[in-house]
Amino acid sequence: MSLLLLGPTDDYLRKVMAVAPSVIVLTEPHRLTPWQRTAPCEIHLADFNDIPGLLFKATVIDASAPLRAVLSFTELGTVPAAIIGRVLGIVAPPLHASLVTRDKLLTREALREHGLTQVAFFERQTGTCATALHNEGGDTLVVKPVDGTGSHDVQRVEPGASVTLAANRRYIVETWVPGREFSCETFSIAGAHHLLAVTEKRLGGLSGLVELGHVVDPDSSGLSTNQWRYISRCLDAIGLSDGPGHLEFKVDGEAIEIIECHNRPGGDRIWHLVEIATGFDMVSAHARLLLGEPVKVAIARRGCAAIRYFDFPAGTVRSIHLPENRASHVHWLEMKLAPGDRIEGMTDSFHRHGGIIVSAPDRPLLDERLNLEIDHIEVIVAP
Repeated sequence: MSLLLLGPTDDYLRKVMAVAPSVIVLTEPHRLTPWQRTAPCEIHLADFNDIPGLLFKATVIDASAPLRAVLSFTELGTVPAAIIGRVLGIVAPPLHASLVTRDKLLTREALREHGLTQVAFFERQTGTCATALHNEGGDTLVVKPVDGTGSHDVQRVEPGASVTLAANRRYIVETWVPGREFSCETFSIAGAHHLLAVTEKRLGGLSGLVELGHVVDPDSSGLSTNQWRYISRCLDAIGLSDGPGHLEFKVDGEAIEIIECHNRPGGDRIWHLVEIATGFDMVSAHARLLLGEPVKVAIARRGCAAIRYFDFPAGTVRSIHLPENRASHVHWLEMKLAPGDRIEGMTDSFHRHGGIIVSAPDRPLLDERLNLEIDHIEVIVAP
């Protein structure tokens, strides 16, 4: 029997193919990569927004090659995977947790119902035309699409200021949460939650809210007993009982407040940082868990790791020079620019230009290596 994998990146597909006897991919045309076209597995195409069409495609696949489980590690695939699992009666991520974490308003309501948030919030739905939102109160607000991803269309609104909301969208408007921003990766088995790592965030871009980098350093970041108890209660509140969790939160002293919850590994290749720093592969572990294999969460302290996404000034790229040889502590390096490309200001995660992952046994050496590697990357941009 096969595992159906929805919308995978190449990294996710390689990992799942390494642990599952048979993998079938169901993805969207624009997600299909050149490597996936030649990968040794079945590939089927569908529109994830067309649920009836997606279900029809899944039933056809199941009729010709019986499915044992369905899974997705990507944001837009979590709910479709859960729906397919429910309809076909096969193992899948739970539908309730998938729906709650995919909708930021449902997430906040679930947290409020269990007394786990102090954030005031309300919904604002726009019509066929763009709509202005004016902050008439005394608190700073944050406005985001309830189903948004990658920091797209997230806006901070100071008291007395106004922002424009796009047409035909649902937004959640929340009071701004003070403090430093982190995320944590978790893995749950039969309702028992395990903390894998805490990730420090580096924010920037035009809005100051786009994630430009992450650091996993077990020696400098962690959770107190009370903070971990709070995170565990949040996992229970959203209904996450099995598999990976990614929770974004802010810490102000001992106070902690959830920003978002997800029943998947963190984006921005955070799963890679966690694997480097702890040795635990949450992607492969989730596939094995759904296939009924025994999974044990064992954490090894292997140092720390960081990812930095490139943030170049606006202008036209004149030239690019990358190091010819890659050091062993560089685990990933991607440059998406070429001479002649026009760079605009970064507004969300979809407009990044590449990045780099570096590891080290301790934080001072990590910072030194990261800065050194970035210094070796030369991109000349003319206004």
